[in-house]
Amino acid sequence: KLLMLPFLQNFAASISGAIASITVAAPLDVIKTRIQNKPFDAPESGVQIVRNLIRKEGFGAFFKGLTPKIIVVGPKLIFSFTIAQTMIAYFEKTL
Repeated sequence: KLLMLPFLQNFAASISGAIASITVAAPLDVIKTRIQNKPFDAPESGVQIVRNLIRKEGFGAFFKGLTPKIIVVGPKLIFSFTIAQTMIAYFEKTL
């Protein structure tokens, strides 16, 4: 039972870390997507895109698509973080 505790701690921390990392990166991802999707002949800077985004759609627009991204990318990050921490502990004991 005690052997399962570190795994569960790593798993819970991985869930928190995955959600936090996706949430922190979401605003920059939205800005990047807006810059990539703008017409080539329309000169609009990144600052103008951010200003228009806040003005027209509000601050919440920076987090558009957050839930689907957490659902799709989250499990991969959780798996990666959990396995990495488990393997680090394993190799520290064996080496």
